[in-house]
Amino acid sequence: MSVVCSKNQISKNGCHGAPNLIIEVLSPSTALKDFNEKFNLYQKYGVQEYWIVDPGNRTVHVYTLLDGVYQVRDLYSEQDSVRSNVFRDFQIPLGKLFDLEV
Repeated sequence: MSVVCSKNQISKNGCHGAPNLIIEVLSPSTALKDFNEKFNLYQKYGVQEYWIVDPGNRTVHVYTLLDGVYQVRDLYSEQDSVRSNVFRDFQIPLGKLFDLEV
């Protein structure tokens, strides 16, 4: 999932520029790619906040861009409510999230 706040970034061809927030849900086959390749790619192109949801460990890693580098790293477990550093009013109780049936 990605969040883009500027209408000017959206066209018929898709999004131009970096989204404000990207949320990735890990699967065993993509975990290494999400933690390495995508992390570096999103940092390089200025994604302000990157969440990595790990359903296996029931955790969420939140990385926030500061001066072009992901310097703020928060780790939330299922007892916590994950809170965005970019969108201050956006938070999700993880216990409820991880208990959802797919």
